[in-house]
Amino acid sequence: MKALDYLRLLIKGPTPQQTAAQLRRPHGFLARKVARRMNAVNRLLYDGAWKALELRDGMHVLEIGFGNGLFFPTLTRQANKLVLHGLDFSADMVQQAQANNGELIGKGALSLVHGASDAMPFADAAFDRVFCINVVYFWDDPSGHLREIKRVLRPGGTFTAVLRTRASMEKFPFVPYGFTTYEQADWERVLRANGFEPVSTTVLREPETEFMGARFTPESLVMVARPL
Repeated sequence: MKALDYLRLLIKGPTPQQTAAQLRRPHGFLARKVARRMNAVNRLLYDGAWKALELRDGMHVLEIGFGNGLFFPTLTRQANKLVLHGLDFSADMVQQAQANNGELIGKGALSLVHGASDAMPFADAAFDRVFCINVVYFWDDPSGHLREIKRVLRPGGTFTAVLRTRASMEKFPFVPYGFTTYEQADWERVLRANGFEPVSTTVLREPETEFMGARFTPESLVMVARPL
């Protein structure tokens, strides 16, 4: 980063383009701040995801895009003897999550990998559940990612995607810079086109928020699907 760009970030904060790039792949000196912010705004969404997963004892669970891994300890308590795995596109996030979850990793309850979800380094039929939160916006071509998810799911497994609606996402000035947004019907069409059948959708109304002087109540969708 050039010195002038660095000074601008310190004084004025990131531009919408820089914010979008950080949300796609947190990196550099902003990564920790971005991760903390994502934790704050995603807490309710994690609660919704865990309910939708319908976890049972001993399941193998993969989270795509886990950030700094703050919520893995809570996830382990959703059922007994869960085996958790994480895949993240950001090397900085993998490093932070490893530091935050040393105990789980040490006893073999959690493994974390740096990589892309359209080329996952996992065996076929490795997981009972795959989920992601606020990730699908960054899949320029969802087909490759969904093909890989379908490959790594066991028979009877499910994929849960949590995403904010297009109407909610359009309130943010960074969304035009690399985000693909969806309403429920849009994502259902993507799923069906890639060999998944939508199972259920839960609408989450988040607390009212303010962004750049505008107040609104975001809505998120917890959408569960099964491979056909």
